[in-house]
Amino acid sequence: MRKFFLAISLVLSALFLGMPVLAADKPNFIFILTDDMTPDDFRFMPRTQEYFSVNGVRFTNAFVSYAACCPSRASILTGRYSKNHGVRSNNRPSGGFDAFYNSGSESQTIATKLQADGYSTAYFGKYFNEYGTTTLVEPESYIPPGWNYWYTFVSTKYFNYKLNENGVVKNYGDAPEDYGTDVIAKHASNHLDAALSSSSPFFMMIAPYAAHASTESTESPRQPIPASRHENLFNGMKAPRFASFNQEDVSNKSFGVRDNPLLLPDDIEWIDNNFRARIRTLQSVDEMIGKLIDQLKNSLKGKETYIIFTSDNGYWFGEHRFKVGKADLYDQSHRIPLAITGPNVQRGFVRNDLVVNTDFFPTILSLASVSISGSNHDGRSFRSLIEASTRATEFSRNSFLLETGRDQKAGIRFRNYTYLETPTSQGLPFKELYDTQLDPDLVYNIAQKLTNESSVSLQSALAELLNCSDDTCRALENELSDLLVKLID
Repeated sequence: MRKFFLAISLVLSALFLGMPVLAADKPNFIFILTDDMTPDDFRFMPRTQEYFSVNGVRFTNAFVSYAACCPSRASILTGRYSKNHGVRSNNRPSGGFDAFYNSGSESQTIATKLQADGYSTAYFGKYFNEYGTTTLVEPESYIPPGWNYWYTFVSTKYFNYKLNENGVVKNYGDAPEDYGTDVIAKHASNHLDAALSSSSPFFMMIAPYAAHASTESTESPRQPIPASRHENLFNGMKAPRFASFNQEDVSNKSFGVRDNPLLLPDDIEWIDNNFRARIRTLQSVDEMIGKLIDQLKNSLKGKETYIIFTSDNGYWFGEHRFKVGKADLYDQSHRIPLAITGPNVQRGFVRNDLVVNTDFFPTILSLASVSISGSNHDGRSFRSLIEASTRATEFSRNSFLLETGRDQKAGIRFRNYTYLETPTSQGLPFKELYDTQLDPDLVYNIAQKLTNESSVSLQSALAELLNCSDDTCRALENELSDLLVKLID
């Protein structure tokens, strides 16, 4: 009897004193994917930031391999680099929904794997660019394999959009209650209520449009559209001014950057306005996450639920003279916010290990006890990083591939360096190398300080990564490290 009461006491302590709760055999997942959000934007989401800071693990070196919506989303769903899943841009024929559909990848996603293992799966929000406009399948009512519930934007806007609601397309207008994030939040909340009452484990992927720019915007370039209740927040707030902001000397950068003129006062004013619009749209996302957190707190099943918060890529605010967008290979394009809570997740930890969006696929499936072959994905599980009780946990990745469609550039992100190549008409690539510890904003290109041997080794290493797949990618990411960088004394 005393042993029984001791066991009950330990469980209650875990629940109420903040100790990690043991995961169920089949835990639940809520995967929240924002659009074009930087790690710095996270500070403007108070409810979300507080929750993950106290209850979870946050990553300071989380990246996407390819900084564009569709290539990144395809990597999240399949665990593959863009070069291996074939989605190379946001628009057909090389990208968007058509490229993902034509590749056959929809039958090999995290959703199909979980569904086959008994999970109830649901998707809310933005799927792929040009979804619903294709002639490949029923354009607006199509539901991809692997999803039991489907509430997805056909025309992705904040107002006046279409939503595919389980195969039935519904039109929304411009009333305040039609605001896209709020509608997605309502559907997700209703679904979560039902999922928490069900005996089946569940996986929910929630992808609000925020903080992406919208075709509804009257600004040029376009900006996001916040909900009316948030449109006057953050007045006077300016975008961050990092060391690379409106960089004065870009003579030692690739021609794509050298072509960027210095930003004028009007450009900087637009950047600040765009920044305010973006963080205003994230307030609705913060409210949605707060509601979901409250629902989980009030449910025993909520204790068995992981929440993963991230974005599909970063964004420019005038760095390296980029006024808008997220193309190119610098960290500002590729670094994303990432935070995770759930059973067995350590509380209040911050990790600086290199984590990439190809890792979500194997990590979630590992947590769900779903076996997968090592030959059908490029990423690796970072489960040990969220469960280990020490910050000194070994994680074997030393590098990963940086991809882009812009100028056919590519690179390698190491732990302490970033190496980039841009093809030239002369045949030899233009090389860039940055010390990410001493120069975190990637201002000073030190490639000219490489020894000849090191320069050749780095070029060869990038060629190997560009041709890897599956196990060979993981082996190379372990093998290729900062030790390849050797500078002239």
